[in-house]
Amino acid sequence: MEYKEEQMIEEKIPSHSTRVYFSFVLLVLLVVVIIIVKAQWQEHVPVRQVAVEGNSIVSKDEVIQLMKLSPHVSMYALDLTVLQQNILANSFVKSVVVKRDAPAMLRVEIEERKPAAILVGTELHYIDEEGIVLPYLATAETYDIPVIGGIDSVSVLRVGQKLSNADVQEALEIIRVSKSVNKDLFHSISEIRLRKGHDIVLYSFETGVPIIFGQGDVAKKIVKLDSFWQKVLQNNDKNDIQYIDIRFDDQVVVSHKNS
Repeated sequence: MEYKEEQMIEEKIPSHSTRVYFSFVLLVLLVVVIIIVKAQWQEHVPVRQVAVEGNSIVSKDEVIQLMKLSPHVSMYALDLTVLQQNILANSFVKSVVVKRDAPAMLRVEIEERKPAAILVGTELHYIDEEGIVLPYLATAETYDIPVIGGIDSVSVLRVGQKLSNADVQEALEIIRVSKSVNKDLFHSISEIRLRKGHDIVLYSFETGVPIIFGQGDVAKKIVKLDSFWQKVLQNNDKNDIQYIDIRFDDQVVVSHKNS
């Protein structure tokens, strides 16, 4: 009796194992078929939409034009690195990431270079905080930024080049620090006049008064100028001032027209 029961168990095991084996094979075949169908589908999915994010200077139409997409191009046949390089050809684009967003959208995430000042020479250019020269053009965004005048060899400026000139870098440092210390002070600066290695001079929107800035110690001088501006100039007549000199460590020198 025991022998017969053991024999029945042994007969059932191979039958169950066979069913499991065939089920596994069918599952594998199904997965392979799905992968093949998906690959064939992806080869024929065209780009139907492009979404652009982070842009305010470069328009969406400009970005799409830079991408150079062929009509009815397959989304999964595109080299995203090539698309990114194409978009970076615009000097206002600092960095860009292009992603596929299924089923048929390309998503473009842009970081733009923002103008920090206007360079004045034989031609007008923008410059960003890193010193990259940008074209001066009309954009949807308006900028309340100072002018940098007295640029040496302005005729050789090229869009996209980085200006490492010490005077230019100091002017950009003045912009960065004044913006962080007091935005009202930053917006009151109309021009930063460079003088080929000599003392830098600032001019204010409010009075047009020259502020002799000198060279170096940018943070210290900006804090001193901000304090003087708030405590003295805001509540006094500025029309009589001939110039302000902040080159000295412990004082601000004010020259009056009538003195």
